[in-house]
Amino acid sequence: MRVLIAEIAHESNCFASPATSRAAFEAGELLFGEALVTGHCTKGTVLGGMLRGLAAVGATPVPVLAASAVPSGPVEGAFFKDLCDRLIAATNEVPDAILLSLHGGLAIADDGVFGQDWRDDPEGCLVAAVRAQVGADVPIVVVFDLHSDTSDLLLASADLTLAFNEEPHSDAAERGEEAALRLDDIASGRIRPVQARCRVAMLLPAIAMATDDGPMARLHDLRREMETRLGVIDVSIHAGFYGSDQPEAGFSVVCTTDGDGALARATARELAHAANGMRDDFYVALVAPVEALAYALESSHPVALIDEADDPAGGGACDGVEILRAMVKGGIARGGVSTVCDPVSVAAMAAAGEGAEVALMLGARTDNRHGEPLAISGRVVRISHDPVPKDNWSGRVSDAGLVGVLDAGGILVVITQRRLVSENIDIFAHLGFDVMSMQAVLFKGLTLHVRQALAGKIETFLSIDGFGVTHPDVTRLGGFRRLKRPCWPFEAVLEPLSLP
Repeated sequence: MRVLIAEIAHESNCFASPATSRAAFEAGELLFGEALVTGHCTKGTVLGGMLRGLAAVGATPVPVLAASAVPSGPVEGAFFKDLCDRLIAATNEVPDAILLSLHGGLAIADDGVFGQDWRDDPEGCLVAAVRAQVGADVPIVVVFDLHSDTSDLLLASADLTLAFNEEPHSDAAERGEEAALRLDDIASGRIRPVQARCRVAMLLPAIAMATDDGPMARLHDLRREMETRLGVIDVSIHAGFYGSDQPEAGFSVVCTTDGDGALARATARELAHAANGMRDDFYVALVAPVEALAYALESSHPVALIDEADDPAGGGACDGVEILRAMVKGGIARGGVSTVCDPVSVAAMAAAGEGAEVALMLGARTDNRHGEPLAISGRVVRISHDPVPKDNWSGRVSDAGLVGVLDAGGILVVITQRRLVSENIDIFAHLGFDVMSMQAVLFKGLTLHVRQALAGKIETFLSIDGFGVTHPDVTRLGGFRRLKRPCWPFEAVLEPLSLP
């Protein structure tokens, strides 16, 4: 069995700028042909899992492309069209089956390249275009991120879709392998998947989506029980991406059964009702910076300050310095900040060299959504150009370019040339510093990720009310123009469920 395999994965924040270019993907990952296999065959990634699953069933992978980039603004239309054209052209010699890794939160720029249908549902239109090219008899299985949006078009165009079950996404490879095994089941006729989708009219923040605790953990407990029911193949929770201004954005449940549409619909609706009843639990009280710093100064243990409003993993600029400004003014003498993306400042640090004293105008270089720059001085204590681990499970690394550490009156500020998602590791330990000796440590990311990455080192995590395009209060993100309304929390929704 020849199986075409490809990935086009991007979480596109419709309120972030600028648009995501080819260069951003090249800085992330842009592989073609056999380079996909070389780059992923030993990694704990979706593609790595797919490759191992295909090997287990004796299938031959036909690698096309692997394209991913750090979350940011919508993808430039011309570049996305090039990726789509390459993928569709690869189906000219029709494969026996297709495996796709998508995100479910991709958006494309309104730059005239695509019509309204593609702008409203780019991934659905892409899978539909692939289906139109290969016909109805070629099985297509797609794996999505947990923070994904879905559409009826997408489900109608694929035989089976799976979403990650874990947050953080430590099960990416597992789901990729499962996709390959299920694809073999479909191709051999052992299962006849039927999918049903139930959308809940709510747009949730990512702040409380940890799957080891809280409301999402309870929903996944129910999911696991449902998957033991006779005839149920999979139940996927698509939590939605809060930065997606597209009609179908928001929470949805997809249930796949073996030939039983009524069971699929009833199961999806049951879990969707449960999620709707928990929606208030996904909102977490935020702490004002001044209150958080007062707490940290009185604590005998290090306190983590989490800036979820400027989260690079959700498309944030990662260059806001307002909480750092508060740390300086608040008298923090031993602290850390991870991270500030400022290529100008880190270049000045590198030019000065380790041990040099520098004065910088730091941060707020992308837009006016993340506060003002900060005049700051200090000593350069580290300059590195080494890759940074993405997490503790996949074996992947990030190229953040130059990475510098500035000691600003006892606060160690990690400054990067490129935006760096560092929430899944202890970046300070990676650079040779100890967070346990600090009073307050600022992390840009999600509390749930940082809490797991710093387990055993920090016990107190405070979600801070900051500034930026990933703010946990979705009503403060900006003007949603295309999101299907009414939608909670923008409006009170009495009947939130829709099921075809």
